[in-house]
Amino acid sequence: MKLFNTVSGQKELFHSESKELGLYICGPTVYSDTHLGHAKSYVSFDILKRWLGYHNYKVNHIQNFTDVSDETALESSKSNIDELTFTRKYEKEFLGKMKLLSNLPATKYTRASEFVEQIARETKKLLDKDEAYQTEEGIFLRIKQEEHGKLLGVNLEDSLAEGVSEVDPGPKESPHDTLLWGPPIEGGKTWKFEGLPDGRPGWHLECTLMSSSELNLPIDIHWGGIDLIYPHHETEMILAEKIGLGNYCDFWMHNGLMEDAEGKLSKSRGERITLEEVFKDCPPAALRFYILNHHYREFTPYSPEGLLMACQEGERLGINAVDCMVVEPTNPNDDEEMAILVSKFEAALDDDLDTPKALDVLRELDIIAGDRLKNNGDIAPISGMYSLFQCVLGVFS
Repeated sequence: MKLFNTVSGQKELFHSESKELGLYICGPTVYSDTHLGHAKSYVSFDILKRWLGYHNYKVNHIQNFTDVSDETALESSKSNIDELTFTRKYEKEFLGKMKLLSNLPATKYTRASEFVEQIARETKKLLDKDEAYQTEEGIFLRIKQEEHGKLLGVNLEDSLAEGVSEVDPGPKESPHDTLLWGPPIEGGKTWKFEGLPDGRPGWHLECTLMSSSELNLPIDIHWGGIDLIYPHHETEMILAEKIGLGNYCDFWMHNGLMEDAEGKLSKSRGERITLEEVFKDCPPAALRFYILNHHYREFTPYSPEGLLMACQEGERLGINAVDCMVVEPTNPNDDEEMAILVSKFEAALDDDLDTPKALDVLRELDIIAGDRLKNNGDIAPISGMYSLFQCVLGVFS
């Protein structure tokens, strides 16, 4: 199995002597409804998880909820609801949408709010070691420009669409410095710890501590959207070094984003299309099928017309699937035609989770299934092949 490692910038053979793997994926900031970008990231990750299971790995999947942020404070204040009560609503909404998309649940979900004491303790240590400093806007981690680049792999200034000063703005010594501990925000929860000003945790240290507390290091695979590479994942790695965690993670994977004709569907442009809206016009299974028609590392184009076409094709491919799966499945490798399809299917997914090629195999299967149904052929191995698609791609669930 070859997977694309962001660290090396190429596909690498993935193999572990241990059959137990620790996977971490950055979860959502829970202050609004689940949207298309979430669907892209978590469906893509779900395929990785399912495929590792197919290869007999036991996956310990940890996913966080960022329930302490500027956004959660501001939105809960607008609703006049306690911040941590407010975020539980959106955690529940997110988990419901993931279930509708047929994503397997995490082994464990963690919340940033449950790690605040650890974050405060590590922040104080960094402050005492002069690795961090305090301004009126909070406590910032000192980062030199040359410390970045393990994931970007290029000159920092040349690789960013926005200036580094846009990251954790506020008076700070260097534009590369990132926030460890921020000031109170109206409507948000405030914590008090000895040696620190009253305030709230910053984003990056949250994930470093949540992942390392729940998984053995180095993490086997760390996943996130490509927009998290800088500053979040780069800073996670730097923080792991500075707080003495050692080798944090060797294998990083990132999915492309959803985009429209103008580029990325951007929250800053008010274009976060919620899954609630999408599901009014098409079932969740159709959106999953649409996402799988694009490689996880691609920027996936979105249009209502494209989604409708995927919905129609998914429904058409489902007709023979339903008719065949009423029969008890047998091993598809025991059938000559099916064995060829199994081989193609495995080759596609072993090549960096190439779901578009895997779906081409489904289209071949549909033709064979239709022929056998019409001519009263043996459909038990066909049923077995459909079960494979169900198990690995989460379609026909």
